[in-house]
Amino acid sequence: MTAFEHYFDAFKKTLGRPDLYDVWPDFEPQYDEREYAWTTLRGLGEVLLLNCAQCDGPSDRRHSRCKSCVEKRGQTAGGAYQKATGRPREKWSIVFLCRIHRE
Repeated sequence: MTAFEHYFDAFKKTLGRPDLYDVWPDFEPQYDEREYAWTTLRGLGEVLLLNCAQCDGPSDRRHSRCKSCVEKRGQTAGGAYQKATGRPREKWSIVFLCRIHRE
């Protein structure tokens, strides 16, 4: 378990509600579906980068909203990848969920 998972697990115990949520509490997604990129990283091959932006989610595919987001945006990126390279990309072997900040 990560530190955040321990925190949210302790939160459920404190409230006496072990059934409150599975791993992560629910959240309202906030991101731009078009903020993605792919790149080749040494030792990993082609990877998909998804900017989670202001989203309060856990960036964890075990959460149903994150999983749905990754699947939907992965398909969108796959279509753009095929347009750009002429090669199909049905599934990404590695997906990075990240938050890009700027000042």
